[in-house]
Amino acid sequence: MALALFGLTLLTRLPFAMTSLYAPDSVLYVRGMERFDPFDQQPQPPGYLWYVLVLRAIAFGTHDPNRAMTIVAAVAGAATVALVYLHAARLYDERTAKVSALFVLTAVTFWAYGGVAYPYTLLAALTTLCALLFWRALDPAQPRPRRGLRLVVASAAWGIAVGFRSDLAIFLAPLWLLAATRATIATAALGAGVVAALVGAWVFASGLADGGLARFLEAVRIQSKFVDDRYSIFGNGPIAIYRNAYELGRFFGRGLYFLIPLVVVTLISTEARRVELRDRWRTAFLGLWLLTPLAFYIFIHVGEYGYIFSMLPGLAIVASRGSIALAKGMRMPRTFKWIVMAVVLGNAAIFLLSDTPISARDIARHDRGIDEKVAYLAPFAPDSTEVVTAYDDVLVSYYLHGPAVLRYDPVATPAFTDPLACDAASSHKPCAGTDVAVVLWDDLLRAEGPGWQEVRMPHGGRLRIARVPRTASLRVSEGLGVEIVR
Repeated sequence: MALALFGLTLLTRLPFAMTSLYAPDSVLYVRGMERFDPFDQQPQPPGYLWYVLVLRAIAFGTHDPNRAMTIVAAVAGAATVALVYLHAARLYDERTAKVSALFVLTAVTFWAYGGVAYPYTLLAALTTLCALLFWRALDPAQPRPRRGLRLVVASAAWGIAVGFRSDLAIFLAPLWLLAATRATIATAALGAGVVAALVGAWVFASGLADGGLARFLEAVRIQSKFVDDRYSIFGNGPIAIYRNAYELGRFFGRGLYFLIPLVVVTLISTEARRVELRDRWRTAFLGLWLLTPLAFYIFIHVGEYGYIFSMLPGLAIVASRGSIALAKGMRMPRTFKWIVMAVVLGNAAIFLLSDTPISARDIARHDRGIDEKVAYLAPFAPDSTEVVTAYDDVLVSYYLHGPAVLRYDPVATPAFTDPLACDAASSHKPCAGTDVAVVLWDDLLRAEGPGWQEVRMPHGGRLRIARVPRTASLRVSEGLGVEIVR
């Protein structure tokens, strides 16, 4: 069954694989494949060295870094579904396992990210694999020596996983501690030593590849300070909780959709709570698996849709228990299959048929839109064209060559005025002529004031273009509003 689920998931991901790099971070991973240097954001610290090395190995055969990343994303997504099935079967039963796997398979953003150049399906696969191994190390039916051996194996898996996704060092630590309580002190110490050795090997290897351990650690320090200053409660106070919770709610909503009511049913249903509390070890295990990343995301940072994949496998299992509890609570057990079918088909329809963010249409629009925008701007004279970008600056630099590019950070510099004259700033180079075509690349940018022409691409992407004299200025307000001031 696990192999069948793996194959089914892989088949549902391949038709939606992107041919272009998905996001700025995707470009950073490509640069890291060319030259690993986290200090220079190649990729962003801490660099994820093992992931980059796997990508290099695959790209050696594909000769296409984007395809290498989408292959890893698809395989990791398929592995996640199979692992969720195995893990849920050991936590509960076969029925829960099958439903949980189907819920993960059709989760909207998880489906989408199975075909893009991003590492987040790998995050889901690794957290599920480690959770499965930690749960096996807790098995009370096994003698303590066997549980100790399983703890060492799980510790090795966790130590290796940290080299792929460093956030798992935090997210899985409570599960390791829980599993260690069922082992002897000596076995727990051995497991801790294995984790420390493997994490240390990753740190030293990253330092060696980055030109020295001190340089690598400084890159990590700078990145950590950036996250702390911009997003965390420590750098921003209580308002950070609101901001992070808002973003987290948005990501959960897009990722779970019809799974959300079932998760709520599990939490509020008396029958569900009674069943869950029969095994307090299992309840504690699931609670720690889900609440640890949740706390990090609320108090520190949650960056984008893929972050919740550290919680998605556990939430799918909780939702599957909710579907069972809902059918029992209605005293209509035959409705169970219909509840599951409605949720699976509902989420699949949102991905396949709707035009919501991170749906199949949205991914295709983004994928084709990059090539279409570049092709549309090809006839433009580079020295009389200026492209404005906020969030897509790295993508623009990777794909668009020739025109001047005005890049800015809408958070750090939400308002400014920039003259378009050739002698005003180096960002306007190359520069010539008395007129300039100002092009808004990002869809999120708002074209304000008169003079803008919107050009729609064949797959729905758009450019906003204003042809103005060099004596004009470009004014940005509220981060995303762009206006030409004559």
